[in-house]
Amino acid sequence: MTRTIIVGSGAAGLLSALSAVGRGVHPVLLTKDGLGTGNTEWAQGGISALTSQGQAAGDTVASHVADTLAAGNGHGSVQAVQTLCAAAPEIIDQLEQHGVAFDRSGDGAYQLGLEAAHSAHRILHINGDATGQGLSRALVAACRRAEQAGNLSVIEHALVTALERRQDSGHAVRYLRHGSEHTLAGDRVLLTTGGIGGLYRHTTNPVGATGDGIALAARAGAIISDMEFVQFHPTMVDTEAHPGAGMISEAVRGEGAVLVTGTGERFMPGIDPRAELAPRDVIARAIHAQNMAGHPVYLDARAVEQNQGRGFLSRRFPSITRRLQACGLNLAHDLIPVRPAQHYLMGGIFTDLDGRTTVPGLYAAGECANTAVHGANRLASNSLLEALVFARRAVNAMLTDPPLARAETAALAVHPLPETEPGQGMSLGQLQQLATDQLAVHRDGPGLREAITRLRQAQPVAASPRARHELENLLLIARLSAHAAQERTHSLGAHYRTDHPEPHPAARTCWQLPLSEQTTTNTFEEIYA
Repeated sequence: MTRTIIVGSGAAGLLSALSAVGRGVHPVLLTKDGLGTGNTEWAQGGISALTSQGQAAGDTVASHVADTLAAGNGHGSVQAVQTLCAAAPEIIDQLEQHGVAFDRSGDGAYQLGLEAAHSAHRILHINGDATGQGLSRALVAACRRAEQAGNLSVIEHALVTALERRQDSGHAVRYLRHGSEHTLAGDRVLLTTGGIGGLYRHTTNPVGATGDGIALAARAGAIISDMEFVQFHPTMVDTEAHPGAGMISEAVRGEGAVLVTGTGERFMPGIDPRAELAPRDVIARAIHAQNMAGHPVYLDARAVEQNQGRGFLSRRFPSITRRLQACGLNLAHDLIPVRPAQHYLMGGIFTDLDGRTTVPGLYAAGECANTAVHGANRLASNSLLEALVFARRAVNAMLTDPPLARAETAALAVHPLPETEPGQGMSLGQLQQLATDQLAVHRDGPGLREAITRLRQAQPVAASPRARHELENLLLIARLSAHAAQERTHSLGAHYRTDHPEPHPAARTCWQLPLSEQTTTNTFEEIYA
């Protein structure tokens, strides 16, 4: 009997499990914290999708495709983007069948929002600014029902520490749970473990976003691609002055909020004709440049409240309003201090359109995967859609592929990642500071060379087995990102080099760990020869 293992329980993992159950398969889902804990639950923005309502207003799949490719600076795959956008209506229908309730007006119509770099109102939300939470809770409830019916097995608080390929039984997944090591054998494994926010001092991601899936796949011999493309959300509330306030969704700017300096002067109209609705990388760099010049930046939504009427912002953005109020801030009356923070990784485990990695029997979906949809810069509210569309496609492939199916690599130029050398210890705080200094909004050659040297010699220093595993994963993520950023010598999208600011499109940067760092002593070609 085929055993299907899913690692991670964000949007991609939860829908994968439900899709497998719907196909008559009993999957095993492992998640390192509670079911549904992760980036999805924190997502304020919505899901971009063409609906019949949007179509009636003039929106099209072709328009969504064009917006996505433009935001990705031409680095995205046209085929992948077309696949994403065309599948959106069916995904929305499936979510509603699982109990997801999108915001609607009194007449039953969707409340479609507008966000940066979109040419039409096509963003669906849940409870205003709590889309991720509403989506996660509905899918978790559906998974619990499947579990209670005996159709799904869930193993919570299980940190997967290694993937091993076995000639006799497919893959083995090793995981740490309640201080003990366990092993689970399976024929197919799907990684849906989310992002890498733990690498940086300032991030919109929750604790636990430590690049686990990418590191697991890399150690299993998979190709990792486009790791230089890290998106920074422009409007994270200044955490040093207001810890816990979180980020301010760009949907607030979609409603008309603007960015100003301490003197009240707007600066975005002079940088991009789209002003505050320019792509995230453009706005993040603009805010970062103001900060580097010693100028704090603020989000000003006061005119929105005045124009829309008293109480509009608290109704439209209830979660943001509550978090700001807890920190002594009022979106309707105050200037909100903001700064860029790591938000999303466009790169990750190289996959094809069906989630196949370059390792037989290993699949990936969600933020840990690189489907080439987002290119060099993700379009707002495309992340949840991408996770859901390609998770479902991955499950379909897992259940129908022959045993040795894997992504095609003929067109890739793969670089070997240099081996590490014994050196000095590095704590999580030291790593986060290094990444924030050298791998953030602005990069340059000298800084990248310094990061590569230090990372190559870094030895993890952590107090617990879980913390050590997560730090080892982040150190590997940092190495992959630094080498990719050095390899791409010109700027493109979210990857901005101050020493070469001119854009220069080029092929994907692809990396593979040396055999000495892989969890098998043979290449897969040798095993299956």
